[in-house]
Amino acid sequence: MPTRDGRDGVTAGRSGPDTVSRVCAALLASLPRADQRRRGELYVRGLLTASGRKTMRNLAAVADDPAAAQSMHHFISCSTWDWVAVRAALAGHLDRILSPRAWVVRSMLVPKTGRHSIGVERRYVPALGETVNSQQSYGLWLSSETAAAPVNWQLSLGKDWLQGDRARASVPADEDATSDGAAVQAVLKAAAWGIGPRPVVMDARHSALSPLVEAFTLAGLPFLLRIHGGCTLLAAGSGLRQNRVAAASAEHLLSRTRVQRRPVEWIDPASPGARRTSLVTPLRVFWPGLAGHCPPGPPGQARPAARAPAPGLPLTLLGKWQTYERGVRQMWLTNMTDAGYGPLLRLSKLTRRVETDFSYVSLDVGIRDFEGRSYQGWHRHVTLASVAHALRMSGGGGG
Repeated sequence: MPTRDGRDGVTAGRSGPDTVSRVCAALLASLPRADQRRRGELYVRGLLTASGRKTMRNLAAVADDPAAAQSMHHFISCSTWDWVAVRAALAGHLDRILSPRAWVVRSMLVPKTGRHSIGVERRYVPALGETVNSQQSYGLWLSSETAAAPVNWQLSLGKDWLQGDRARASVPADEDATSDGAAVQAVLKAAAWGIGPRPVVMDARHSALSPLVEAFTLAGLPFLLRIHGGCTLLAAGSGLRQNRVAAASAEHLLSRTRVQRRPVEWIDPASPGARRTSLVTPLRVFWPGLAGHCPPGPPGQARPAARAPAPGLPLTLLGKWQTYERGVRQMWLTNMTDAGYGPLLRLSKLTRRVETDFSYVSLDVGIRDFEGRSYQGWHRHVTLASVAHALRMSGGGGG
């Protein structure tokens, strides 16, 4: 199992080369040829041990073979092996050893100077408040309180890539992962692999919320989405007007529940052992347009004739304050309406676990370092970087 390296509790084990060989043999078993499996293991070893950026030249230096850089480039960008099968095997492996509590979706932005790398375009980045020439993708992470690792990736491709540049970058004809759909596709494709479904947790403040809520609802997946204060929701009235609903912003709705806040203690996943306290309150709300997906009542129980139909999908809006703060610090929306607000708050904190492991593990194994131009090359690189992340996290980072 992982060991602690002292960096806010991030796991980064260092065991011998046998672990790398054993795990690679299992996760790369779907590669049809023995030479492909050997190159796959060599690439993973390079990601684990090469210093600096994980360029083909630096990765090849691990092999001590002048021709290795060219063969690795061909293996990543021009070969025919299926990265989806490797990701499915990785997801099954991590589902067993991590016992994850959530599937966390995280956006990965990579600023670029040129325009030729796959998916690169000028896009406005709300978190930065400026337009950046960049590549954007979404990773699906399996996360527990002690460790997190990515298992699936989806590129965000703009119209230029899906139309004029599709053939040049070898983008498949059926690929249609625009910005709004990339996060959804990262989740739904992984859900088809047969691993145990977990709540989908995502910071969606800068995303189009409707595609996420509707897609996860139709797929039958529980979700917990961080939203911005201006998000419009429906809420029931009070007193004699309780059968009526009104539309209001999430921040306004939660401001009316401030007196109902309750303290919840949680252990910080980014710093295990650190106990923190937040003030939390839940509020029943509705998402308009999905009333047909409301959970049914008890079998055989007729709906009262005078009862108005549900105005939309029943959800819980969770507000979180820091002690002594007046304004709401975070707002989360979930379809897990029977869950307690304490468990929901703790579940939301798993995004901190992912941020920590992305910074100290994924970046270290070169998740953002692919420099090629092809769609296939990018997907194969981030797949093997995810394998390297899993090895480093679980104690197989040496060799």
